[in-house]
Parts: sequence; C-alpha cells; structure tokens
Amino acid sequence: MEQPLLERIRREIRAHGPISFARFMERALTEPEFGYYVGTQPRAGREGDFITAPEMHGLLGSALARLVHEVWKRLDYPRPFRYTEYGAGSGALLLAFVDQLIRDESPLIETLQIQPIEINPYRREELKSALATRVLRQPLELVASDAPPVHGVVVANEYLDALPFKIYVGRASTEHGIAERCVGVNDENALVWVEVPLRASEAARVIARFGAPLAEGQCAEACFAADLWPHELAHKISGGLVVVIDYGREGVGLRDASSRAAGTALAYQGHRATDDLLGDPGGRDLTAHVDLTALRAATTAAGLTRIASTTQAALLAGAGLNDEIERIRRGPEASLEGAIALRSALARLMNPRGMGGFAVELFATGPAEHVSRLADASNPLPGAAAPIRPLV
Repeated sequence: MEQPLLERIRREIRAHGPISFARFMERALTEPEFGYYVGTQPRAGREGDFITAPEMHGLLGSALARLVHEVWKRLDYPRPFRYTEYGAGSGALLLAFVDQLIRDESPLIETLQIQPIEINPYRREELKSALATRVLRQPLELVASDAPPVHGVVVANEYLDALPFKIYVGRASTEHGIAERCVGVNDENALVWVEVPLRASEAARVIARFGAPLAEGQCAEACFAADLWPHELAHKISGGLVVVIDYGREGVGLRDASSRAAGTALAYQGHRATDDLLGDPGGRDLTAHVDLTALRAATTAAGLTRIASTTQAALLAGAGLNDEIERIRRGPEASLEGAIALRSALARLMNPRGMGGFAVELFATGPAEHVSRLADASNPLPGAAAPIRPLV
C-alpha cells in the first residue's frame, strides 16, 4: 500500500530538487497526521520501537525529584515553581517525578506548575488524565507552552538526539572538501542519497563546527537545530536549572574517522536499529548522538552556565535514593516482581557501556546569585558530582 507521506516527500523533491536530511527528518517525524511522533500509536516502551530509562523504571524520575527539590530550596522556595519537560510523551518521567515528590511529602508539590512540551495530542491527553489520578490537596497546575516564564527546571531526556540534523560527507573532489548528503528521487521513484556541493557560507559553518576536515567518504552529522534550542529556554523559566540527558560525546569523538566513519545516525523500529534512514518515512524513529561540545557552546551563547557534566549512572548513584531502593525492596508494598524489576533496571541504568553512560549536562540560568548557589562546587547538587556506588 502506498504511503501518503512518502508521496508527499517525493512531490516536494520533484518540485524543488533534493532536500536536506534535516528536512526529510522533520517531515518523517512531525508531519501532521502522518509523522512518526504524531500518531495514536505509542512509540516508547516495551511495546513500541525503543525504550528509555523512564519506561524501564521510575528511578530516574525519583532522582530528578530529589534534585529539583534541592534547586527549589536553594532558590529560596519561589512560588510558583515550574517543571518543564521537552518530549514529555505520555508522562513516564514526569509522573515518576511527581510520585516521588508525593512520597517525600515535599511542599514543592503545592506550588508546582507542570509544562509538558509534547507535539502529540494523544500523548498530551494521556498525561493529563494520568496526572488527574494523583491524590493531592489541589490539582497540579498545567500551563501552556507559551505561558510567561517563572523560576523552575527544564528537563530534556532523550530529546535533542531526535532534532533534525544534516549529514555531510568528506569529498576531496569538491571545492571545500565536503558535500551534503541530501535526499532525492531516482528513475524508479525510490528515495536515494544525493551529494550536493556546499556554498562557501555553509562550508564555513560546517568546517567551524567540525574543526577538522572529514576523511574521504566519512559521514558526520551536524544538528544546527540544537544550537537554537537553548535560546528558547528564557521563554520557559526565568531562573533555575536545565537538565539534558542523552546519548552523546564530545564532537571530536563523534567524528573520529577510525571508529565513526559512517557517522552515528540510525533508525529504530521494533527495538532494532538500522542504518536505512530513508526507508518507511513516518514509521521509524530517526536519531543521532548529541554533540556535547556544540551543546555546551550553544548554551554558553544563550547565557546559561554549565555547572556539571556527569552520567546517568552517577546521577542515580548520587541523588540520595537509598531510602527509595529500600522501600521498593522491603517496604509495605514490596513484592518479588518489584524487586526483580528493580534489579533488572539497575543493571541496565548503571551500566557505563549502556544507559548508565548517557551524558547528563546541568546548566544554571537566572540572576547571578541564584546561579552561584546552584553551581557551588563545595556543595554540589544531588547527583551532580557523585561517585558511582553500587545500588544493586
């Protein structure tokens, strides 16, 4: 059966010529009605195409609750205080965060605003319904994405890796030694890769990002959309903490020709990865590793202050979750199934070669006095400078 989105993409290419992979990715993921992230079908979780830490277990949400409570405390308990999450989905992380605040009897819950940034209307409704089931003295306040900023925390968990990125390839035969891998249509009406030479201005931008030429035939991604993202944050919170959790590396490591000659871009479907990025548009997730070097430069340009670079395993180990681990293992609601699920999740979440090695970047924003409180090296935030201790 013909795919409507595929035909739409073909029509655009026939009318205007080859399109960037960023444009293809934008349509494949977010096209109204047909994009991967906008349909009724859940994408994350065991029944979806990939699984993130929140779908595996609520521990990451618990760690964020401890971290965010401390941020609220250091900022002198501002009211209201906002939790903003990009790519919130149906709320696995957000709900675990709220549930931990409830268990901790944190007074933060009484002044908390929730701002989920989620393009899928079905996921937004699921999240809203799930929040309504929490028993509180007053319902949590959900605010629109364009609400005026207040103090708070912004969380982006596995969000930046799915922003549209361009793909470049080293070509000594071109004027600047590099070409862009764009998407075209061949005589058989199939989507194919087309290499397009770069204009001088684009070449200068790419060379500045990469810092060194690509080897002949080497591919690498550049997500210039991620450079713009930190500039949005002033419209979400007026001061507080930004938490980025994602798979990523320093830029030089991502472009190591000996180990990353094909780049890092992958498509995910049914919990399997493939390098067929053009197949089944709208039916597969598309991602690439986050360039941490570029992210830090972009946040600095947006006026944010980096206060910690750590890992997901270190965040979990240092967030003060021993009591929560004990509750799950031996508390009134403890069960064998729960204990097994916890141990299984920790084995994956603490594995430095897997999810435990995901990058956690913390940035502070707002008045200088507040930034200094969050960035105090002598008293780091929970999980910001933690030794990895065994939790299993």
